[in-house]
Parts: sequence; structure tokens; C-alpha cells
Amino acid sequence: MNRKNLLYLNLSVDEKDVSLGFAKTWTNQFSENFENVDIITLNKPSEITEYQNVKIYGISKNDKSTKFNKYKQIKNIIQKLTAETNYDLCFSHMSPLLLVITRIYSKNRKTPTVLWYTHPKPKEFSKRLILKLSLIFSNKVVTASNSSFPYRSKKVNIIGHAIDSELFQNKRNNLINQNFIILSRISQSKNIELAVDCFLNSKFKNNVITIVGDSVTTQDKDYKEFLKNRYKHNDNVFFEGKVPHNNLPTILSNYSFHINATPSGFYDKSVLETLSAGLFNFYSNSDYNKLFSDDLIQFTNFKLNNSSLTKNLNSVYDLEQKTILEIVKLGQINASNESIKTIFNRIISTIEN
Repeated sequence: MNRKNLLYLNLSVDEKDVSLGFAKTWTNQFSENFENVDIITLNKPSEITEYQNVKIYGISKNDKSTKFNKYKQIKNIIQKLTAETNYDLCFSHMSPLLLVITRIYSKNRKTPTVLWYTHPKPKEFSKRLILKLSLIFSNKVVTASNSSFPYRSKKVNIIGHAIDSELFQNKRNNLINQNFIILSRISQSKNIELAVDCFLNSKFKNNVITIVGDSVTTQDKDYKEFLKNRYKHNDNVFFEGKVPHNNLPTILSNYSFHINATPSGFYDKSVLETLSAGLFNFYSNSDYNKLFSDDLIQFTNFKLNNSSLTKNLNSVYDLEQKTILEIVKLGQINASNESIKTIFNRIISTIEN
């Protein structure tokens, strides 16, 4: 496959965005491997000048237009770009809607199209329909794990999650403390209260647990208020709020343990990022078991109930520091197999094969 022109579809290119700031890492990777990169985004920043071969189009984050007018803007951009440029690849990053619109209005239907999607099945019928259409319109679909794409298809390729290993990598020779972090969007689907409750009922209870991340939807904001009210009398439970993606390694350097209580379907990059940063991970999604040997999973993987996680926490509390560090080291080594460079090569391979 030629690597001259890439059309990259995504939700945001704002590196300060807590949930989507990693799109900057993808942009860096694509700009190094394609001569020209055109990005169509639904959250266009006011200005980006650091790339000579990257142009950004789309909806300004300050645009107050109606949804219909925004749709027309995107349609016009797609028609113009695809008429002027012969793209070697169209890559849609967590944006099935943009992929569908692009396939409908593109002037060049022969461009190979790849959808990246790693998330459970949408609840809304309209979003499920769009996702199914994007599956039909894609040549290939790439996803992170066995459970991170909700529909079965021969088009689906499991390639792992892309993390900025160079940004997060931090090899530790000791545990700096026994403090915990939960790196997550604040949403009911993340089961944050289960994680905090188990921490407070475990042998670690005299230490600190900090939730880094924020709410997005109205429902999320209600859940955040519920959590803050639930733990308002616990002086060792903190809500850090938003942290820009590039600042996360500095924040993570202050903690030794991370809890991810999301169910199957959520292959969160936060587990891989915190592992790379040298934190011990407790996780409920068994898709991460591949990162550890069978004899160690009993310490890392828990079922989504209080007794299971509390048992794991207490078991790790009783481990020697040397053993904890060995578990972390193994996780780091295996997490490095899901670096952005590795995942990029796997994406290209799905098209070439």
C-alpha cells in the first residue's frame, strides 16, 4: 500500500481533552508515515501549526450551528477533499458516523477504509444503526480485544490498544507508597463506587485513593455528584478532575496502584498506560489476563463484586514488595506490545493482507 495520502476521521484532536487527548499520539504516528494527512474532526481546535504535512478540517469546537448545518459542513468538506485528493487510506478513529458520511459522499469509492472501534454496543438505536452501517461500509475493522467490538464479522481484526509507550514508560525499583488512583471517565459503567468501597474495606484503607477524570454526559454528572456525596466524609478519597493527556505521567508517578472495574467490552487504555507507568493493576475485564502469567492472575483479575476485589486487595497487601514489582515488570513488558508504533503496523497489515 502506498503511504502518500491519508484521510483520518476522528472526534477530536485537542490534546488537552481528557478522554480523547491520545488522538495527538495517532496524529504524530500518521504524520511520520504518510506524506500528507488530512484530518476531519468533530472538535477542531482554533489552530495547530506543529505539522507541515497535516491539515485539519471539520467542526470548530466553538461552532454553535444546528446539527443539520454541521452535517452540511462535513458533507461539503468530504466532497471537496475526496474530489481533490486520491487517498491511499481512510482511517476512522472511534467515529462510525464520520465513516458513514464519508462513504456516502466520497468522490473516490475505491479508497480502502478502516474503522477503529473499541467500546461496548451503543444503547441508543440510532447509534447501533450507525455502527452497523459503518461495519458494512468498512473494508476492515480493527479493535483492541476479544470483547471490545460488539458485532461478529470476518472484517474484525483484534490488534490491541494503542498507547504512547514512550510517554508513559517508567521503570520502578521500589513502591513509592501504597496510594491508589482510578484513571477513568466518571460514568456508572466504570463501577467506580465498587472500586472505592473495596479499597475502603481493605487493608489499604489508611492510604489515599484519587479519581482522575471527569463526567461528560448529564447522566455522568449526576453520577459524579452521587460519588462525591457518598465519600464526602472520607478524607482519603479525592476527585482530581480533568488532567491533560500529556500531564498524566507526572500524575501517575505519585501512585503505586490502579483499579479498573469496568466489565467485559471496555478494554480501557488506562490499564495499559498505568502499567507502563509502573503501577500495579487490579482489573475486572479478563481480556487483560494475556498480560500476566496464569499464576499471577489471581492477584490482578477480580470479579465484579465486593468480596472478590477486596480479597485481591488484601492478598496484594500481604505480598512482598519484590513480588509486586515483578508482577508490574511483567505487565510492562507485555503492555509494550501495544505501543502506537506496533498498532500502526498491525493496521497497515490488515489492509495489505
